[in-house]
Amino acid sequence: MNYSGDTHGMEWVALVQIVVAAVLGAAIGLERELGAQPAGLRTHMLVSLGAALFTLAGAALGVDPTRVAAQVVTGIGFLGGGAILREGATVRGLTTAASLWVTAAIGLAVGLRQWFAAVTTTVVALVVLWLVKYVERELLPRRRMLEITLTLESGAALDQVESGARSILSRSRVLRVSYSATGQALTLTAQPQNGTRLTDIGEHLRELPGVHGVDVSR
Repeated sequence: MNYSGDTHGMEWVALVQIVVAAVLGAAIGLERELGAQPAGLRTHMLVSLGAALFTLAGAALGVDPTRVAAQVVTGIGFLGGGAILREGATVRGLTTAASLWVTAAIGLAVGLRQWFAAVTTTVVALVVLWLVKYVERELLPRRRMLEITLTLESGAALDQVESGARSILSRSRVLRVSYSATGQALTLTAQPQNGTRLTDIGEHLRELPGVHGVDVSR
């Protein structure tokens, strides 16, 4: 039997798997890169490559693929956690963390030679990241919370300022109240109506009696 030919054939298949894993990871990573996300092109390529290589190495040693997948998922959990950032009242990076998780699954599928599943998942993931993002932005109400800090004048009544702010932003709640030597401040989280401009919100809040300054951030 020609064992040398079989060995070379297996090496070529492994090479194809590694290249396919890199390409599919790059497809998802490019979308994240264009969106200026913390984990972009290189990160997704490396995640897909690593998952595929772990699967190939495990198969060569006769390891159960489910055990390999479990270890890869654990590792991706730590990596995805680093992509999640908290900014005030909002959390960013959840979609990128999920895309890293999906990319690892794609790499695993390539390592198991599940070509159709790997390619189909990549296409569906891109549709979710591109098309569904557009639908959320254009057709669905904006759900992203604002964090608003109102700097109050000396002697301003907190309850009156809060009532005035709620009349402008019906879907809001007080996050914290702070006091300092220079005055007091009221911080709220709010979900504005779809299409409402931040400048309009800031101007209306600035007109409230007792409000000295307004800071609005997403």
